Amino acid sequence: MTKSRTILAAICGVILAGPALANACLRPEERSALDVRALRTYLMVSALNCRQGDSYNQFVRRFGNELGVAERAAVAHFTRAYGGQSRTRLDSYNTNLANEHSEDAIRSGTFFCRDAEPLFQRALATPGGELAKFAAERNIPQSYTASDCTTAAPAPRSARTSRR
Repeated sequence: MTKSRTILAAICGVILAGPALANACLRPEERSALDVRALRTYLMVSALNCRQGDSYNQFVRRFGNELGVAERAAVAHFTRAYGGQSRTRLDSYNTNLANEHSEDAIRSGTFFCRDAEPLFQRALATPGGELAKFAAERNIPQSYTASDCTTAAPAPRSARTSRR
């Protein structure tokens, strides 16, 4: 009987969690927002590790509105996907993202800073309103996995390789 109860409990758990799991997919604007957040975090880590604070501050000033839109879309995604745990999940995402980029900086050694300056220059040369497109093209790594809402049988999007 214990095995039957375990199976029944697992089935009930899946049934109850189904709606929450269905909401964990990413809408196109949410995917773009996370791409922008990944770029911003990468540039922040670059600024701290490579003494590029002025470039980072210039980036934040130049794209403040677009960064704000990305922030709101990310909050909306985590709220929709995780409900009462949204703030904790978003904070974990932000922390993990910064840690991933810091670890990348350590692994890359001097190449990390060598690559940071051209990335700042390209980012700052991006026309207004096109930051999300630029961020998607850079394909900055991030380990947050969620399928796209628009696909019929979505596979989770795993950590991406970098094309900085």
